[in-house]
Amino acid sequence: MPSFQPRIFPPPSLTDVPVEYITSQLHSLATEFWDQPETADCTIIVPFPHAQGRPELPAFSQISVIAPTFSYTTSYDSTSLGRRVTQPPLNAVPRISLPLHIDYLSAHSSFLRGLFSGALPLDLMYSTAPPSSSSSSSVPADRQPRLMPCSPDHPILFLPVPDPSTFHLLVHWMYFGDFKYIQECLLKGSIQWEGIARNVEYLGLTADIKIFLGNWYHAWLNPERETEFCSDGDSDTVYSDSDDDDDCSTASELDDIIENDSEKYGLRGRVAGIHSVSFQSFQSLRSPSV
Repeated sequence: MPSFQPRIFPPPSLTDVPVEYITSQLHSLATEFWDQPETADCTIIVPFPHAQGRPELPAFSQISVIAPTFSYTTSYDSTSLGRRVTQPPLNAVPRISLPLHIDYLSAHSSFLRGLFSGALPLDLMYSTAPPSSSSSSSVPADRQPRLMPCSPDHPILFLPVPDPSTFHLLVHWMYFGDFKYIQECLLKGSIQWEGIARNVEYLGLTADIKIFLGNWYHAWLNPERETEFCSDGDSDTVYSDSDDDDDCSTASELDDIIENDSEKYGLRGRVAGIHSVSFQSFQSLRSPSV
């Protein structure tokens, strides 16, 4: 059982208020809470199991004035003997700790909302497909999300997302509702489409980020296929986050993208140790129309 006091979202006082309105209000207040660790009411710890040395965090300095702080898991492996105390063990896994605000995370992520409401991590992971007798044991304990010892009013969550190098970008989007930095990193190639898409699925994020990624895929990874869906061929609006744009892609098309195009465009295996995505949660969603 968690040692913190569960937080239901939306809170009882806002039960009858549309979540979309709550989210809009949170975005309007984002500048008051972003980069404010003194007001944070939770901490997310993200491991980088495949990092070689200090992990790369694309665009982190652009979105935050606080320098990232890494810690390393303790290792007693014999290969670390003889190394100076100030040096991390050769097999140490770097972790980043992010002090954040529960309401922003819960408003956008069904997985985090469930955890902060008191649900058990594995129950949420297998809520749509019950595990086989051996499936849960096949995931190493250090790769499973878990609540760590904490105070009752400040949960600490160990969150091994599929692509840790893009998690901070998704957090910035949760606060501001702005795809700018995700888009810039995708265009520069400093992050991979499949990596951030797997994070979106893992966290159970809302429809708009899924639609954005579907539109971006059609515009930049498979432009020939985009002409099948867009009559005007205007790629400038495909990956925009503006409500005034007529998006051409639907989130439900992402299953077909993965099945038919991942081998053709070499998307599989771009994130070390991660299998291809299923995107089952994307199926019933459609992009907004004007």
